[in-house]
Amino acid sequence: MPIDREKYTHNYLDETKEHLAVIDEGAISLEKNPGDTTAINTVLRALHAIKGSSRMLGFSNMEQSAHAMENVFKGLKEERYEFGSSLLQLIMLGGEIIRKGITAISSGGEDSIKVNRFVDACGKAADNEPFGDDLGNIRKEIRASSSPVQASDSPNKAEGYETIRVNLSDIEEITASLNNVIISQFQLKQFQERIGEIQQSYNNLGNTTKNTSFEKTRKEMQNFKKDFVEQMAVVEQNSYKLQEQIMRLSMLPIDLVLSELPRMVAETSTMLEKEIDLTITGSGILMDKAILEKLNDPLIHIVRNAVDHAIETAEERQKKGKDRRGAIEIVCSSEGGNITIRIRDDGKGIDHDQIVQRAVERGLVEKDEVDELSETDVYALIFKPGFSSRDEVSDLSGRGVGLDIVKVNIESVKGKVTVQSTPGEGSEFILAVPLSLATVSGFFVRSGGEKFLIPSNFVHKIVRIQREDIISYLNKEAFRLEQQIIPLYSLSSLLVKRGAGTTGKDLIYVVVVESMGERIGIIVDMVLQHVSLIYKPVPKNTSKLKPVQGIVFDENYRIINILFIPELMSRFRRLKSIDLVKEDLDEYQHVPVVLVVDDSKNTREIEESILALEGYSVKTARDGIEALEVLRTTRIDLIVSDLDMPRMDGITMIENLRKNAEFGDTPVVVVTASDDDETVKKAHAAGAQEHIVKSDFNRNSLIKIAQKLLQEKSTIV
Repeated sequence: MPIDREKYTHNYLDETKEHLAVIDEGAISLEKNPGDTTAINTVLRALHAIKGSSRMLGFSNMEQSAHAMENVFKGLKEERYEFGSSLLQLIMLGGEIIRKGITAISSGGEDSIKVNRFVDACGKAADNEPFGDDLGNIRKEIRASSSPVQASDSPNKAEGYETIRVNLSDIEEITASLNNVIISQFQLKQFQERIGEIQQSYNNLGNTTKNTSFEKTRKEMQNFKKDFVEQMAVVEQNSYKLQEQIMRLSMLPIDLVLSELPRMVAETSTMLEKEIDLTITGSGILMDKAILEKLNDPLIHIVRNAVDHAIETAEERQKKGKDRRGAIEIVCSSEGGNITIRIRDDGKGIDHDQIVQRAVERGLVEKDEVDELSETDVYALIFKPGFSSRDEVSDLSGRGVGLDIVKVNIESVKGKVTVQSTPGEGSEFILAVPLSLATVSGFFVRSGGEKFLIPSNFVHKIVRIQREDIISYLNKEAFRLEQQIIPLYSLSSLLVKRGAGTTGKDLIYVVVVESMGERIGIIVDMVLQHVSLIYKPVPKNTSKLKPVQGIVFDENYRIINILFIPELMSRFRRLKSIDLVKEDLDEYQHVPVVLVVDDSKNTREIEESILALEGYSVKTARDGIEALEVLRTTRIDLIVSDLDMPRMDGITMIENLRKNAEFGDTPVVVVTASDDDETVKKAHAAGAQEHIVKSDFNRNSLIKIAQKLLQEKSTIV
């Protein structure tokens, strides 16, 4: 299966431009100092990276150009000739050809450039043969192939960048907060010195300590502890304030998506001959731009539905004793790192019977299941793909799409939707989303020896119950809370090892979570603490990890999975009891972790995406040294590595790896641009199990080898 070039082209072009700058700088340095081996090696790495990335993406002309220049610099490295003015001209022409290739790829997607004469000239140079007469022809060919537009236009560096306006006062506040943090750090260092002094005092006391000396030291310790606690509180406060101020720089007011609604309501209500007032409060609240973009369609959809379906005509409202003018109210509020948007109307309310009837007609629910549907289940039906309360598609409301777009968009930004309705009085849609995708607030919990984060926007309440409080309800275990019966499920039954759980414990921790108006209780071993941390997304297209929405690092810099509650609740519904373990549990016991090592960012991203698509967890490193650092702190099941890298190359890294008994059986796949047999033999001799030449690289080749090696490793274990 070929690589999807379009997905990686942007990064490839940016990376190639950076490498060209390195090549230019190195060539100029060599003109001044022909024997500069550092410059030669630096240029070789840059050319090697261009060649490898070009080969993986199928840009053969770019690859040939880089490879030809690489051969020239290999001759310099081997001291077969010296760098002179002719070579400088040749290399500069090569840079110009590659830049033309960048322009061609940017405009047409292909590297449609002429390279044959240049490649031939480089071949002569590498063989130490005269090539000076070829330079003029190459230069003419470059100039002739440049259209007037290509020759005169320079790229607009502002294109492709999104900007926001930042007030100077915001920058000043951030600077002040940062200074406070730095000052606090200095004070903490002083406290650290005092700890050492006090500890030394204790050591000097020995067994002959007099009571007065011991009491003095004890008081010093007490005072120090008090000062330290106070200072830590200041540091935490300043750090949180600084984090909040930085986040605000990338935020925009909700009004950007709400400001168009009054016009839309006025136009639509006029078309439908209805009288409707729209009021909006809290529109000045700031939120993450990425979340704001996802809110646009759901808000428009819900409001259009209210205008079209919910609000009655003036005559109908008067007959019901209502005010002639219908009302839609949007209220935005922010609390605890979450934003809540309530869209209320005073219309008909949701007709349960009609919803169920339409769902049965469209095959969204079976007739024999109707009697078991709760109010929450009925509300959930309107968000199902394909549901519509009308037979014909109109230009208003959902336009045949349905409310599923609301659920999809809100859940894509890790939010939740709740519906409340009273027949004849109106409905309320409640959208709860995080303030920012950059951070997540939630509760660290422990279950079966594993640690997880449950986002606070899904948490209704945390309680501790006695085992005797558990009751049987609809063949499931549950407990009573706030005059509701809450089904109980054990987190360990889905996400941790078989046999882990709370069996036998008298006091049970339960996290009551809510999504789409439904509440369940999740049993955990312990609720540890509430935190607000930097959010890291899971790799894209990791379909097998749907219950995990991202990761955070805890206080010990360990990776902690963030649970995605809507998906978790969906999977819990398939369990028959809190102790039942599904047959597909093995999927969650351990996700293989693959370490990708390559100094090319573009190559790392390609390989990371391919592996993540298969459901592997992927770590990355830029060279051998960085890879060894990752291995010291993270369990790695497979390594995919380049060979030619700065600081520490792939072969040296593998040799270091095999010297450590802990990593002696960690399989290694070498992905290299070189098809030289000697290089491949060296890699295998160092301890690599498999190799892939980049010219033969594709998704299937990498995945097949990864699956094979991981299977062999698991068999050995």
